[in-house]
Amino acid sequence: MEHKKKFKKIGFIFGLKREMELISDKNNNIFCVYGYGKASKNAAKELIKLGVDIVINFGFAGSISKNLRNGDIVFIEKIFNEEKEKLSTYKSDINLLRDLENNFKFFKCNLLTVNKIAVDKKEKLNLVKKFKSISVIDMEAFHIKKELFKANIPMLSIKVIFDDLSFDLPHFIQDCIDDNGELRTLTFLRKLTLSPSIIFDLLKLNIKFIKSKKVLGDIINNF
Repeated sequence: MEHKKKFKKIGFIFGLKREMELISDKNNNIFCVYGYGKASKNAAKELIKLGVDIVINFGFAGSISKNLRNGDIVFIEKIFNEEKEKLSTYKSDINLLRDLENNFKFFKCNLLTVNKIAVDKKEKLNLVKKFKSISVIDMEAFHIKKELFKANIPMLSIKVIFDDLSFDLPHFIQDCIDDNGELRTLTFLRKLTLSPSIIFDLLKLNIKFIKSKKVLGDIINNF
C-alpha cells in the first residue's frame, strides 16, 4: 500500500519495541515510536510534537471472539476502555481500505483497551459478557487515540491477533513482563529453574508468535 506520498508526516505507533523493529523500510516521512499500556499516551505525545498528519497504530492483540484466530488481521472501527468510554478511528480514506482488501484478508471489529493482560479463556469470556460489541483487546489503542483526538490528528488501528480463545497465555507471563512490556530475564530464569516444564508452554507460544510476527511485518512493510 502506497500512502507515503499522500501524507507529509506519518506516525507509526506500536505497543512494543519488538513490534517496531519489524519495520524494514526506513522512510523519511515515517516517524516510529512505541509505548506499552498507559505509557503509550506519551508515545502519542511524541508524534504530536513532531507534527504528524496521521498516526497508524500497529501491533499484536488478543481475540475474545471465536471468529478471530491467531494471525488474523483486524481493522479497528471503534475503541473502548474499561470505563465504557468510546472513540472511533479514521474512516475517510476509502482507498486505504481498498488497498488493504487487495493485499490482505482482514476483519473489521471493535477493540477494548484493557488495564492488564487477560491470560486465559475465562478472563476473556468475562470481558465478552461485559462488552458485547468487542472482538479484540489490547493495552494501548484507547490511550493513543485519546491523546490524538485532543490534537485533532486522525488515527488508524490495524492489529494482528496473537492470542485467541483456542489457547491460554501461561500465567507466569504476567510476572515476567516489566512496565515496558519487556521480559524480566532474571524472574523468567528463576521460574524456569523452579518449573522446567514451562518450556513446553513457551515452545507452543513461540509457534503462535512466529506466525503473527510474519503477518504483522508484512502489513507494516506494505503500507
